[in-house]
Amino acid sequence: MTIVALTLPDDLCAALQVPAERLASEIAFAAAARLYEEGRVSLAKASEIAGIERFGFAARLAEAGIPTAAFDPADVSAALEAAG
Repeated sequence: MTIVALTLPDDLCAALQVPAERLASEIAFAAAARLYEEGRVSLAKASEIAGIERFGFAARLAEAGIPTAAFDPADVSAALEAAG
């Protein structure tokens, strides 16, 4: 594992309303979620970055309004017509 050190403002915990002991995990989740949302890493890799098991990570993404599945509208239409 690579360790990354960040310099953060002293009042960041208060601004984010996050206890100091949870700040690192909050930042890791935010970074992982953004990388996943941009399509730069897979769900499995993003959950590893966040330090959360995959299904828990997917649940937190859903709470944040970030979809964990994408469907091509044409594929959905074709599937509905075939079922239909």
